[in-house]
Amino acid sequence: MARAGHPSSSTCRLSCPVAVATLPTSTMLQAVLTAALMGLLWATPGQGQVPAQANFDASQFQGIWYVVGIASDDQGFLESKDNMKMPVVSVTPKPNGDLAIKFGYPMPDGGCQKVDTTFAKGPANGEFSNAAMAQTDIRVVETDYNHFAVMLFQTDKGGVHSTWLQLYARAPELYPQGAQKMQKLAPEVGLNPSQGALMPKSDECAQAFP
Repeated sequence: MARAGHPSSSTCRLSCPVAVATLPTSTMLQAVLTAALMGLLWATPGQGQVPAQANFDASQFQGIWYVVGIASDDQGFLESKDNMKMPVVSVTPKPNGDLAIKFGYPMPDGGCQKVDTTFAKGPANGEFSNAAMAQTDIRVVETDYNHFAVMLFQTDKGGVHSTWLQLYARAPELYPQGAQKMQKLAPEVGLNPSQGALMPKSDECAQAFP
């Protein structure tokens, strides 16, 4: 997951002080403020710049998914990611637009911890939230429904904000096209390769949701 480069205009801003100095004061101030704002937007892309899947169809998204890859800046995840195994997710659409979610998390002792929760429908199609898990914004960024889905989560726990990318797959194995989509998206949301992990296949939750 390589970070995107900075725009070439930043080089000119650093190497052309004489040209800028010849501008009238008001024009120069406006140029400096505009440059600073553009630099800030480039350096800190927000989730608002990452739209959900166009024409998201919950009926096609339902069913069993495997979480084959995760990337996050969450400190707890970074400390435990090397010991994690592949979770399983069951998705069922509700009539009101929410998604009923069942998670199966493989445990170190060989068991499977099951968690039931709800992704509440958000303001736009393909956007959700989950107050119970402090997930303030959940987006199905891209999916082909049959093979992969790239999921973007924003969490806020006790004032600590974290960004998560999760790669869902219909089979418990890495799907190349989905991996490429996630790899491209990671730098756009401020994540780097050291913050990601592939989840090893596990049998603990394979039969959790018939």
